[in-house]
Amino acid sequence: MKILTFVKHVPASAVTPRIADSRDRIEDAGLSYEVNEADLYAIEEGLYQKSIHGGSVTAVTVGPVRAKEALQLAYAKGVDHAVHVVDETFRGTHPPVTVRAAEQIAKKSDPDLIFAGIQAEDDLQGQFGVALAEALGIPVITAVTEIRIDPEERVARVTRELGGGFKQEMEVDLPCLLTIQFGIRPLRYTPIMAIVKARSRAIESVDIATLAIPPEELRAAGELRVVELSYPEDSGRCELIGGSPQEAARALVTRLADAGIL
Repeated sequence: MKILTFVKHVPASAVTPRIADSRDRIEDAGLSYEVNEADLYAIEEGLYQKSIHGGSVTAVTVGPVRAKEALQLAYAKGVDHAVHVVDETFRGTHPPVTVRAAEQIAKKSDPDLIFAGIQAEDDLQGQFGVALAEALGIPVITAVTEIRIDPEERVARVTRELGGGFKQEMEVDLPCLLTIQFGIRPLRYTPIMAIVKARSRAIESVDIATLAIPPEELRAAGELRVVELSYPEDSGRCELIGGSPQEAARALVTRLADAGIL
């Protein structure tokens, strides 16, 4: 079983990002980065499926030089191989370019399964997995919470989350792409020494300029751009209700009734 899993290096949620003077991007200076949490679940699921069916797990990231830290963590967790598509122009933040780069790596790898996190924390678009499957011409199932593989029949039986407590069971032929939902299985603790040792392991580095991305598609990528980023507006309407829990509850219900909400 050959499994490919994609990871993204995103700004750490503990640090409040600053908008650059150009207003179209986040200022890199002063930021710290980490592996996108949803992608960690994808890695864990890939390793779990390998433990059952054998084979290999390859982690791939598209981004600037610093993004190799995401692959070092993937190595520390147990993946067999790591590929870094170095993108210093768009820095892994331009969806069409990232998908095209991922498509080339996936075609070369020819995996049985492709895993990706359900969404990235820095843009919350949730479109990477779906767009990559479309580019590869393979089926995709999103928000997956359980996977059962039958290698002989070449099918995967999966459960996906619909919301509101509802679930959907589906069967899909391999190869396919699955976007992994948070909590599909517990995230294992990664020892610091495992991460330190992983830094010495070789990462296959591929310059995005060497991939067979048609020039017209790169030009078309320029048609999608960030116009402006802005900070959330402070409405100044926050009010704290004091008193005991019972008094606060009565006061809150009264306010809601007066406002016509109740």
